Order: sequence, then C-alpha cells, then structure tokens
Amino acid sequence: MEQNQQFFHAHHSPMGALASFTVGEFGEHGGMGLELGAPFAGNVFVGYQDGEGVVNAFPFYKGANDQSERYVQKDDTSSLTERLFDDVQRDYRWASDTFAAPGISFKVLSPFFEVPDPSLAEHKKLKQASCPAVYVELSFNNTSDKDWTGFFALQGDELRWNKLLDGDANGMVGVTCRDNIGIATQSPGARAFSHFSVQSALSKIGNNDCFMLGPTAGIMVDVKAGETVTLRLALGFYLGGNVTFNRAMQYYYTQHFTGLTDVLSYGLEHFDSYAAIAETSDQQLRDSKLNSHQQFLLAHATRSYYGSTQWLFDGTEPVWVVNEGEYLMMNTLDLTVDMLFFEMQQNPWTVKNTLEQFLKQYSFYDEIFDPAKPELNHKGGISFTHDMGVSNNWSPKGHSSYEVAGLDRLCFSHMTYEQLTNWVLCCGVYISKTNDQDFATEQRGTLIDCLQSLLNRDHPEAELRDGIMSFESARTEQGGEITTYDSLDHSLGQARGNIYLAGKSWAAYLAIAKVLQDLGESEQAEIALAAAKRCADKLSNSFDSQLGYIPAVLDGHSTSAIIPAIEALVYPYEMGLLEAVSEQGPYGEYIKVLKTHLKYILNEEYCLYSDGAWKLSSTADNSWVSKIYLNQYVARKVLNIDLANSVEADAAHQRWQTLGASKHACCDQFSSGKPIGSLYYPRCVTNILWLNE
Repeated sequence: MEQNQQFFHAHHSPMGALASFTVGEFGEHGGMGLELGAPFAGNVFVGYQDGEGVVNAFPFYKGANDQSERYVQKDDTSSLTERLFDDVQRDYRWASDTFAAPGISFKVLSPFFEVPDPSLAEHKKLKQASCPAVYVELSFNNTSDKDWTGFFALQGDELRWNKLLDGDANGMVGVTCRDNIGIATQSPGARAFSHFSVQSALSKIGNNDCFMLGPTAGIMVDVKAGETVTLRLALGFYLGGNVTFNRAMQYYYTQHFTGLTDVLSYGLEHFDSYAAIAETSDQQLRDSKLNSHQQFLLAHATRSYYGSTQWLFDGTEPVWVVNEGEYLMMNTLDLTVDMLFFEMQQNPWTVKNTLEQFLKQYSFYDEIFDPAKPELNHKGGISFTHDMGVSNNWSPKGHSSYEVAGLDRLCFSHMTYEQLTNWVLCCGVYISKTNDQDFATEQRGTLIDCLQSLLNRDHPEAELRDGIMSFESARTEQGGEITTYDSLDHSLGQARGNIYLAGKSWAAYLAIAKVLQDLGESEQAEIALAAAKRCADKLSNSFDSQLGYIPAVLDGHSTSAIIPAIEALVYPYEMGLLEAVSEQGPYGEYIKVLKTHLKYILNEEYCLYSDGAWKLSSTADNSWVSKIYLNQYVARKVLNIDLANSVEADAAHQRWQTLGASKHACCDQFSSGKPIGSLYYPRCVTNILWLNE
C-alpha cells in the first residue's frame, strides 16, 4: 500500500453486535462505539514513553499534527513531550490490521467465520460466534539502553472508567465504562489506569492510578531496556436487556454471556483460537487470485458489513439485522439483495431469516394506477417495504421508516416494484443454493402472488403487457416510485420504464419459474417464463442503433447510458440458470445486446472517469461502488468481456476509500472519488463474488 494511503478508518467489529473499534485515520476521532452510524467521537492512544521521557504515539486522535514535537494538552499539568511516529507501515488483511513503527507493532484482529444456524448449532459454537469482542496484539521492542512504558488507551469526553474489579480470579486486569465497553488483558506486568490523559498518568500526578474523573483509560506495561514485551488485549462490548423498540429484542450474545466481564474473560481465554481463525481468513485472501487492490477492497468491505450487523433474540427466535451504515435503517431490502452473495457464502440462514421477517412483518397488498389516469386504481398485489425500521426502532407492521407518500420519483419515494423483485431474487438464490425444499414449499403461494403482482404492475390487462413496469403503486398517492439509486437522476432513480429495474424483473420471472417448476407448478412457471421472454424482447428491441446502446429509461426521451443495465444477469447466473445468460440460450439476443451496450459505453465519453474508475450513469456524477463491484463481476464472469482497464479501475476505487473516504471507513456512494453519502456502509460486500472468478 502506498504511504499516502496508509491512514484511513476501518471497522474492527464482532459479528452481530452493531459495535466497532474504529481506528486508522490520521488526526481523527475514533475508538469503541456501540450502535453508531459513524466513528466514536473519542481518541485512541497507542505508543510508548521512551527513556528520554518522550511520549511516542500513533496519530489516532483528534489534534495529532504531522511529524512534530509539541507539548500535549493545554489543560494538562504534565510537561511530557509528545512525538508522532514518523515511519508508520500498515498491513491491511482480511481479518487483521497491523500498524508498525520503530519499536512497536499494533495488530487488531477482527475474526469472522460462519455464524451458525441457531436452530441447528450446539451451544459451544453459538457462544464462540456471538462473543462481542475484538482483539489486539501490541508488541514493544525496546532496543535502547533505557526503560520504556508502553500503553494502549481510549479517551472520550463522555467516558468515565472503573477498574475491572471482578476479574482478579483469572488474572485479568482492565478498565470498563458503564459495563458497556471494556479493555482487559492477562499479560504479565500489565496494569490498568484511568486519568485525565495518558501523559498525566505517565507523570504519576498523585498516587491514584484509577482516577475516575479522568476520561482516558487503558493498559500500561513496563518494557525494560533490551526486552520485547507483548500485550494481548480483548476489547469487549455489551448491552444487556431490551435494545429494540416497538418489538422488544435483546442481543443474541446475552443468551451466552452474563455481562462484560464474562465477555472479556472468554475472549482472552480463547485468544489463540480467534487469532488462528483470523490468520486462516488472511491466508485465504492472500492465496486468492485477486490483485492487491481487490484484496484491499474486499477486506475493507467485509469489516464494514460486520460493523453494521445485529444478531438479536426476540425471546423465542433469532433475528438477523444489517443496519444501513450511517443511516442505521434496519434490513434495507435493496441492500439485502446485494449482500445476498456474501451471506450465502458465510451464513445462509440469515437470508432465510430476513425473508421470513419481511413476509411476516413487512409485506402488504396494494393497488396500482396508470400515471396517465391517476384517478383510477387497479388491483396491484403483494410487495415489501424498503426497510424494517431505523436506529433500533422497528417500523409499524407493513411500513418502512424511509418511504413517504405524495412524492414523485424523489428521495424517500416508495420503492414498491424494486422491493418486490428484491424479495423474489433473494428467495430464488437462497432456494437454489441451499436446496431448502421445505422453505420452497412454504413459499409456493407467496411466489405465485409475487408473479401476479409483477404482471399487474406491467399492465392489469394481459394483452397490453410489454414486459416492464408501467403502473405505479397507489401507496405513492399519485406520485412515482424510485429505485435503490434514490439520489440519482432519472437515468437510474426512476422506477417506471427503467432498464436497470426491467432487468431485475426479467431475473425475478426466471427465479419464480425455476422454483415453481421444481414444485410441480408447471402452468405458473410457463406464465413466468413467457413474461421473462416478453421483458427480454422489450429490452432487446429498445436498443438504439443511433445511440449505440439502450437508453436508460424507455420513455422516448432519455439518452442516458447506464452500466447497471447488465446487473440483473448475476441472479440467474448464481442460481445456475446458465442457459438463460448464454448468447445461445432462449434470451440470446438480449444477452448479445447487453454485451454490445456495455462495450460501447465503457469509456470516458460515457461511463469511465479519466483514472479508470467506473461511473454508473453517463448523466450523473454519482456512483455506488457496491454496484460497480457487482457489475464488474457480471461483465467479466457472465458476459465474458475482457476489461482492459481492470487493475487501473481497482486502484482508482481503492483510492476512493483510502483517500476520498478515509474518515468514514468503507463508503458506498461517491462523486468523482469523494464520498457524498452511504458512509460507514455494509453493502460493498458484493465484491465477495470476485473470489468466484
């Protein structure tokens, strides 16, 4: 990694705890945060006081200035001098993040692995997976002839600390704040402290090593001249009791841990096994065929996914939630359909869990209308809400936190059609990859309803259908629906007549046909296949030979060119419907047209930036990298297009994260390489698909 890309924030998170130790950006706030949509507004202090009395530290705190010495805090009565490490190297892997400077190595481990299905797994595995902690290995190598004091500490204006009082039985020392976050170690010679600052603690101002008025606390250790000392730390999180509202739920880890001390003790006891898991993941990524930029992007995305996850328990059953990054919307369905591929690889039961939640709590039947005759409603059908709530507040049944009536194709409009396709696509991929026949049988009626709903939204009269969405949901109150590209122009933002969404409806028809055919519903499957053919023909016939591509919106006016015209090919491909995406298959003409479309627009005149980065729409400087990663996979793997600028594009997209979005961990929405939304975001794990190439 280039030196100017060394400093950027990254999540380091347990699985399912909606918690993050966010660290890595130069001179910015970070630390241990619970249920936040941004880095914790505190500081991280890691370093050592050398034999000359100078406090040497990594620059992971607000106010760190570039490579200089200064007196530390104006309100600090100590006179110690502070110096930032001037040669920091970073080794960023899939489950470890290591910072090295002269005399010190600071390694953060965020192990991830399969989250076992709670209905099948044994207690031991569930406890291991749900432990809400991350791990630090901190090594000091004192080659000087004078003694050092090493430290790891957190600071925050609102933090007040206690020593870990009940950890003595197993040799733990540490500090906790409100029994919600804590740091502990069993390493010999370590001692806990809290004070105004690291410097005031090092200065031994007074003789109280746990001064509770101080907002800074952590672990110190003496490092004798010529010695190497390593600290192993567990950073634990814990929230007991009900944490969600409207539907009361607890964190699943409360079924296995009695409190924060229990978490810290378990984490330290099993440090070796978690470190081994992290190393296995690191090795897997190192051994992959991905280039270094792709390896970085996958590692970065994975961390932000887990930083947004909640594994909850409603008193009877587990509930899986992925929060929408900075927005904290719960199980946003147009993210679920993109994170699907990661979850199918890691823990497929979470996909089924989310589908069942949507069906039980967040499905509805609506009416529809023709925008040309908005006063007349027709029967619509089943669909699903955009999300399930926000900031731990579950939405009322059948409603989302996001969608607002009375808007015409603007941010916060309804996404009824897209969410219908999203639920169907998740269902189809899940059933195809797991062969869960019981679930397929249970969804027979729902999928038939979904088919009819899709058909109605094309046109209520069968003879007038052309394969794509033409009718709006009455939930818009005579407004218009949008897509997941909610803050883009109509090239991708508008739902009706949009070729991106039409591609999704084609894929949804195929998914329904596959599942229903396997269930013996031949008549319904044939109806779905006929609809898929109608949709593919409509899109193929809409190719504009003068433009050289299919215009983004089939309204007779649009001339925008969009990359996501090809996006939906991923779903039948991942379902194993290879004939459907073949140029020699029943939709061969559609596949050929999409290939021609992409080849024509993948240049700087339309959908590339000058540095090789991808731009999803020719008419909007606004791109979602999660979708870029997905479309790159489709282009290479499904359409077999040789992307000459692949490495150049990957390097540019890495710069978007490490330079453009360095303060916000993994981000999704960018304008010319600068983040403009979707910060601290989980959806970028679409790039897990690259491992299949």
